[in-house]
Amino acid sequence: MAWTDENSWLTWLFAPSWTVILLAFTICLALPILDHVFNYTSRGSKSVVPTILLLGPSGSGKTSLISLLHRRSADPKTDEAASTRTSQEPATVSLILPASIPLGSNKYRSDNDMTLQHREKDAVTYQMIDTPGHGKLRQEHALAHIQKPGVRGIIFVADSSALDSSSPAVLQDTASFLHDTLLALQKRKTGKGSSKAKSEIPVLIAANKQDLFTALPQGAVRERLQTEIERVRVSRSKGLTTLLQDEYGIRVDILGGAVRGEEAGKGVRKWEEWIGSLL
Repeated sequence: MAWTDENSWLTWLFAPSWTVILLAFTICLALPILDHVFNYTSRGSKSVVPTILLLGPSGSGKTSLISLLHRRSADPKTDEAASTRTSQEPATVSLILPASIPLGSNKYRSDNDMTLQHREKDAVTYQMIDTPGHGKLRQEHALAHIQKPGVRGIIFVADSSALDSSSPAVLQDTASFLHDTLLALQKRKTGKGSSKAKSEIPVLIAANKQDLFTALPQGAVRERLQTEIERVRVSRSKGLTTLLQDEYGIRVDILGGAVRGEEAGKGVRKWEEWIGSLL
């Protein structure tokens, strides 16, 4: 049967009948629903778990931080970390973000959005990778994780009580590790081998141990690290501020806090809010 025949399906499809109108209306309603199911439901189940990479020198408080966050996953009111020991191998821990922490994915939602009212019932999970801080283990067991898919951000833990002039070795080691971290992020951003543009990985410098009398405030931590990072190696001329603002777009924030002591809850709260902004 030719398409020009009055009884052909093509002629029927363009005919002004209620059946054709109803069919077209049904298709128009079904397409957005199918698109939502495919893009948000099917793909969401296969998505990579958001990951926060924990870096920093030995003794800065990384393992204590992840221990406290793990306890807060079960009880958000907990403010004491368990006893820890120096990590020799990386460890991945699944965590739950407290319901009171705002999410970056909800920043454009209205306060009257019904989905926000169910925030406490729908737990937001993520994982954190604790890495060893010893100098000989950093490249293979710490910085190598930057290339993993799913890494949303890096928390670089620094001992703010040991960054003064009385501990030059600690300051130099911290600045050297931080510089290597920023350079690894630059190489990831500009590296060859993938045609797909890689997303930015922001960095938070967690100035830990703010509860101690000798701790430097976060502004002084920035200045000390910037000054020392320029001395790490003569061939590396970029300081912390330059790496912050250069063409590779590495975002670096500094927030003071404490895993232990009276300021523990307040410090961890700020860091959790930074994590929430990435989820």
